Amino acid sequence: MFFVIVEEDPPPCPICKGKLKYRDRRIRVRKKEGEEQEKDLLLIPRYRCQNRDCNHMHIGLPDCLVPHKHYDAEEISGVWDGMVTEDDLDSEKHPCAATMRRWIIWLLGNIPNIDGHFRRKAEQDDRFRGLTYEVIHRRTQRWLEVILRLIYNTGGALPAAPGACT
Repeated sequence: MFFVIVEEDPPPCPICKGKLKYRDRRIRVRKKEGEEQEKDLLLIPRYRCQNRDCNHMHIGLPDCLVPHKHYDAEEISGVWDGMVTEDDLDSEKHPCAATMRRWIIWLLGNIPNIDGHFRRKAEQDDRFRGLTYEVIHRRTQRWLEVILRLIYNTGGALPAAPGACT
């Protein structure tokens, strides 16, 4: 079992910018590709916003994890980029072809959400001006991690199911 390190001074609440306080940890499963399905158990910290008007709970996911997914971001982006396919001997059994198709549908359905989030943020913060899914995908190998960090750390989210709106 791995522990995700809890920062002494966690970042501010992405919703209201209030102070976050460590609450507890919860177990999260991370699957890896391969013939023998490997799993890691991670202890993920949870925080509560101290602003009484907000009071939201936030989970401190590390970059390697994707919200609502068990496989890590590297596997999911590898499928999208065509580096992990059904024909790979490494991914012969896990992830299965149906899971890979669901990831592609999820990402394809969320590109408008990603771009919309960046457009809304650009109205408030010039650092987001010109950011799109396509720009980030072209500029960095770890594009999925970057996109998720930018969206979730600024109070946004991506729907777990394709076609849903946030």
